Amino acid sequence: MTKVDKVIYTDGGQVTVTDSIFHVRKHDYKLDGIIKHGLYVMRPSRLPAILMVLLGLVLMVVGFGGWVPADTMRDIYIGQTAIGVNTMAMAMGGIIALIGVITIGLLKDRYAVRISTAEGERNVVVSSRKEYITQIVDALTTSHYGMPSQPIAAVRF
Repeated sequence: MTKVDKVIYTDGGQVTVTDSIFHVRKHDYKLDGIIKHGLYVMRPSRLPAILMVLLGLVLMVVGFGGWVPADTMRDIYIGQTAIGVNTMAMAMGGIIALIGVITIGLLKDRYAVRISTAEGERNVVVSSRKEYITQIVDALTTSHYGMPSQPIAAVRF
């Protein structure tokens, strides 16, 4: 980045967009070398968590139906209370299903600034904050075409 470059966007640290350079951490990308750019949504795989919920529900149904033979294993005693194998199946199924539901709730989309160059496509900035990524994409659009694709919203850091 030279001193004559006009700064279009900076996050004050690792990302700067000028009228000729896109600087990310220790890498500089010349804007005329960027073929296209945009916001890319990275969705996490929810399949393992969904399978946990289904497995938990199956265990709960099996335990509730009493389909596990009582002689499969001895009762487990907690204090003076005996807990049967079907009750254990229901409890374990409930715990597994609950863990699956919590996991599904915690999985969040992540967002990336994806650029295409002669070397290929890459996600150069990744964040869970969509507004941050949108600001960078808009700055790149401004540097390429002279105007942002949408109004840039203020984001607190």
